[in-house]
Amino acid sequence: MKMFLKILSIILCFLLLAAHFGRANLLILQIISILIPFLLFWKTKITAIIIQACLMLAGIEWIRTTVYYARIRIENGEPWLRLAIILGLVVVLNFATVLIFRTKSMKARYKQ
Repeated sequence: MKMFLKILSIILCFLLLAAHFGRANLLILQIISILIPFLLFWKTKITAIIIQACLMLAGIEWIRTTVYYARIRIENGEPWLRLAIILGLVVVLNFATVLIFRTKSMKARYKQ
C-alpha cells in the first residue's frame, strides 16, 4: 500500500504537468508528461534518475508559471496571492516527490 501511494504521487505530478501543457496547447510536452510515469515499470537506477530529473524540471516549470501568472495579475491590478499559494503548493509537491526516491523501498526497487 505504501509503495502504491508513492507511485501514485509521482503519477499525479506528471498528470498535473500534462494538464498544464494541455492548457498551453503544447501537445508534444503533454504526451511526454503522460508517458514518463510508464518508466516506473522499468526497475533500474537510470529510471529513477530520469524521473527525478523530470520532476525537478517540472518544479522549475511550475516556478516559472507562478511568476508569469502572478506578474500578469499584478499588472492588471487583480488579486494574485491565492494563485501564488496554489501554484506554490504544486511546486512543493513536485520537489517533495523527488525525495520519494530517497526512501528504502524505492532505493531497493530501483537498485540505487
